Amino acid sequence: MNIALEKYRFYFETLCKNKLFKDIPIDSLRSLLDNSKPKIWPANTCIIDANKTLNTFHIIINGKIKAYNFDIKNSRQLTLFILSDNSVFDVCTLITGCVHNIYYETLEQSEILEIPLYKMKKWIAENPNIINSFFNYIINRIQSLEEYVINVGLEDTATRLAKLLIKNLNPDTNNIELINDLSHREIAQLIGTTRAVVNRQIQEFKKEGILKVERKYLEILDLKLLLNKVKPFPFQQI
Repeated sequence: MNIALEKYRFYFETLCKNKLFKDIPIDSLRSLLDNSKPKIWPANTCIIDANKTLNTFHIIINGKIKAYNFDIKNSRQLTLFILSDNSVFDVCTLITGCVHNIYYETLEQSEILEIPLYKMKKWIAENPNIINSFFNYIINRIQSLEEYVINVGLEDTATRLAKLLIKNLNPDTNNIELINDLSHREIAQLIGTTRAVVNRQIQEFKKEGILKVERKYLEILDLKLLLNKVKPFPFQQI
């Protein structure tokens, strides 16, 4: 078996399935892939910062990466997003050309396609259809951040945690996805609180019969009770 050829085919098929590139011709996707380099990033590694994204664009093939900011003075960290399969970064830097002060850490081993920013910009100029997809991607992120600010400012911890669980619930399988194997510390950083508070709230949900808890694994036992924590709340996925 030609492993290199199989990998190329795998990357190409992954790009074809990525919603961001749905309006891009096949030849243009091949060109994008030809300009990229595959990388394997180990788990639990602060792999890149704003200076790296100033020169390189990234497409996540598989894995899980958190985008966060860090206050050195107070040693506090705030997780903005969890990026997973088919996510990209950093679109803001790509479009504006300015430093976007966000750090990235792998939560599990992740496979990435790296593209030099100048090549990515040239490719966009040749494929302007991608611009609308990128703007929609940014709008989605802005809406998520807007919701986050409102939740932290106005909601109690129980409501914030319930919303996080619901937003990461797959309605087809009834399984919590993306955040299911995160530590309580990581979950706390997603909702703007501490590990101790999250642990206490998870135990409360467990006592109420809402959750089943096994180490990092969370299972929703009673969705109706969980929804009651956040009513009225529009069910949607991130």
